[in-house]
Amino acid sequence: ASRAGPVATARQAPWSGRSALLSRARSLRLSHIMGDSEGGINLAQLSLEQLTQLKQALEAEVEALTSSYMQLRVAYTRYQGSKETIKSFAEQEPGQEMLVPLTNSLYVSGTVDNVESLLIDVGTGYFIEKSSQQAQDFLERKIVLVKGKLGELEGALNGKRQNVEQVMMVIQQKSQQMQQQMQQQQAAQGGASGSTEQ
Repeated sequence: ASRAGPVATARQAPWSGRSALLSRARSLRLSHIMGDSEGGINLAQLSLEQLTQLKQALEAEVEALTSSYMQLRVAYTRYQGSKETIKSFAEQEPGQEMLVPLTNSLYVSGTVDNVESLLIDVGTGYFIEKSSQQAQDFLERKIVLVKGKLGELEGALNGKRQNVEQVMMVIQQKSQQMQQQMQQQQAAQGGASGSTEQ
């Protein structure tokens, strides 16, 4: 018998924001984050504190998406492995000896009885009897489904990472502007002090 592992769902873990800005950042289309287009956020109008909070929100989303992506990669690998196992099992001869896995580390000796009838784990503890070809077709559909979800998640991850880079760029620019303003103020105060002494 061959078991197909459960599908890891591509759900994004909820992120609880502490301000209206962070909650808005999650719902808006951040692909236009640098512009003034409708539904976007103009980063130049945000304070450093708001930019930092926005960066933290985006990083939390990146982390959640990355976790979902890794879970789907594991499911994808398991489905492919299960399909290859079924193909290999179908080529065995009845009566042939084999090791039957009871757990990940415990195997017992057994003999092949019927290579045409398999019990497939379809999730939540349910098993369905299928032929070898039906089982392979079932797993192929799962592989295609998970592969599509992986593509969607990869696109979302790339977009979020670009948004984080954009926010970090604006934070750096604003920090430099603040440092320049402080230096100018200090220079102006030093000049005013020197005039007073004269």
